[in-house]
Amino acid sequence: MSIIIDTDPGIDDAIAILYALNHPEQEVTAMTTVAGNIGLSVTTRNAGRICALAQVDVPVHAGAAAPLGKEANPELGIHGTDGLGGVVFPEPLSPPAGTDGVGAMAAALMAHPPQSVDLFCLGPLTNLALLLDRAPEAAKRIRRVIAMGGAVKEPGNVGPKAEFNIAHDPHAAAAVFVAGLPLTLIPLDATRQLRADRSYIKALRETGAVAAIASADLIDAYFAATNGAESRPLHDPCVPLLAQHPELFRMEAHDLSVDLETGALVAGEHTIKVAMGVNVQGARAALLHGLSF
Repeated sequence: MSIIIDTDPGIDDAIAILYALNHPEQEVTAMTTVAGNIGLSVTTRNAGRICALAQVDVPVHAGAAAPLGKEANPELGIHGTDGLGGVVFPEPLSPPAGTDGVGAMAAALMAHPPQSVDLFCLGPLTNLALLLDRAPEAAKRIRRVIAMGGAVKEPGNVGPKAEFNIAHDPHAAAAVFVAGLPLTLIPLDATRQLRADRSYIKALRETGAVAAIASADLIDAYFAATNGAESRPLHDPCVPLLAQHPELFRMEAHDLSVDLETGALVAGEHTIKVAMGVNVQGARAALLHGLSF
């Protein structure tokens, strides 16, 4: 499958990207970055650093530096000032590509046959909303959008009902929801179930694979922010996992809209495919396998 990854790395973003870059059945044609977990210059550099570690020279295009209708509110407490929890990554193999993120999305979609490119959204949906506005014909060529974001029945993580990616740019999310794209949403209801323990980190290291060892280091950084026996949730790896292993996720149709004030998902008129659960044991095994090639 051909893939564009739209991302704001981010510890769990990095693990998701490493999985996609490493998996032989996922062909990442471009990465676009967005301000979210941290500022745009850092997320763009991090995307290049992740590619360098994977030894894959995927073009990285800087996208939106701020949300559409509000001030940015980065999450430095979890991901650290470098966005990657202090884990050492090599410098990018090449500087960011000249085309901006939205232009790069449009160009890639127009260069491929219609409905042949998936868009993995690991951060706020700002770039996709801008694509819908600036290049609607290109947006219509997306095969499917798989986005991590929102909370349906689970409590939020940046408010009682709001999740970070949607709440960071609720106007963008609202524009995406109404666009009629083939959208699959993976909210906290599913992603909070996928966590790692110390034995899983050990198993990653024992593979000897570069992507798996780096992911073990990243999950270690996630443990630094907890007091329990498991890491923080591995939110973003659920996106490439669902693309590769849809059978591991319990899908439901929900009619949803976005509250523009809080960023919470509310009952609405837009029917969206939502992953409400995940086979945790199967997802852990699939993630380990995909990082171990």
